[in-house]
Amino acid sequence: MNFIEHGLFEVKIEGKLLLVDATGPFNEELLIRYENALESCIQNLEISEWNQVITLHQLSLFTPEAEQVLTNTLINRSSRGLIACAIVLNDVEGESLIKAQMSRCYNRAGVKHNFITSIHDANKWLATV
Repeated sequence: MNFIEHGLFEVKIEGKLLLVDATGPFNEELLIRYENALESCIQNLEISEWNQVITLHQLSLFTPEAEQVLTNTLINRSSRGLIACAIVLNDVEGESLIKAQMSRCYNRAGVKHNFITSIHDANKWLATV
């Protein structure tokens, strides 16, 4: 059964950095569109190693199906040059749940990640990995 997409996202590239700004909650239908939107960005980045910064807003939790799609996209990104991800939690609800769910996805995919409080600090941390 198909559902209406839940969640919003914007993706862009700055140098060797993939920037994602997203507001949840998220379902599988949105994650499929997200994966497709990432593809053109990854094609430009995969010629070398790269990092990403994800900024999450509100209740940025994933349905179980969306969590699996996210894990699969992370595995794909890792195989195409992704080194690490800084996750900025900006005015989120359920912070401990979001951290647990995101960590589960990143750990399954084998991608280094860290939860950061600002974009500035995210860039500083990524410069050290």
